[in-house]
This record gives sequence, C-alpha cells and structure tokens, in this order.
Amino acid sequence: MKTVIVIVLAVVVVVALLLVLRRATAQRRLESQREEAARLRDEAAEHDRLAREREAGAAEAEAAAAKARAEAAQRAAQADRLAAEAERRGEGVAQARELRDEHLRLAEDRDPDLPAHDNGYPQHDDLRDAPEEEATPEEEAGRYRTRP
Repeated sequence: MKTVIVIVLAVVVVVALLLVLRRATAQRRLESQREEAARLRDEAAEHDRLAREREAGAAEAEAAAAKARAEAAQRAAQADRLAAEAERRGEGVAQARELRDEHLRLAEDRDPDLPAHDNGYPQHDDLRDAPEEEATPEEEAGRYRTRP
C-alpha cells in the first residue's frame, strides 16, 4: 500500500505542477497581451497627436490662403479704382486740350497782327476741312506759337 500511496501522491503532485505551470503560462500570456495593448494605445495616441498637428497646419495654411485671397481682392479693387480714376482724368485731359486748341484757333482768327494764311500755321477754317491726323509732340508744341 505504501507504493500505491506514493504513486497517487506523485500523480497528485505532477497534476498540481501541471496546473501551476498552465496557470503561470496563461498569466504570462495575459501580461504580454496587456503590454501589447498598452503599446498600441501609445502608438494610437501618437498618431492622434500627429493628426491634430497636421490638421492645425492645414487650418493655418487655409487661413493664410484666405487672407492672401482677400488681400488680392482688395488690391484688385484698388487697381480698378485707380484705372477708373486714370480714365476719368484722361478724359479731362482730352477736354482740356480741345478747349486749348479751340481758344488758340479763335485767338489766331481774331489776331489783327497775323495775316490770314501768311503765318505758316493752319487757320481755324483749314483745321475744320483738314483730315484728322495725329501730330507728333514736336509739331504739337510748335503749332500754336504766336509771333513775337
């Protein structure tokens, strides 16, 4: 009987050792899974931080682009205003030149010291019948000189 008791005790000890080893292995596996889950959570948090940084950079770039578009629109509006002002002033210059030319023609017609068609300058009637031509700046400057 002693042998049977020793065998039974040996079997109980082996079974107990197997249960302890199995439990230790399961515990190590669980701990390894916990560590892997923690590592994955840390990586996810890092990816989330990078995504937020990129999102903030994209929002900043979009704001800069919107500001640049607004500034460009403002400059375009200013350019349009300046172009309209230049056109308006150009019209005023043309009117002023026409008035000047008319006054000079009238002065030549009324000047008793200038004989008609003898001064070498076109007279009022000649300009009316002459075809419209563009004069060079030199011709324009010398056209209406009065005699000394």
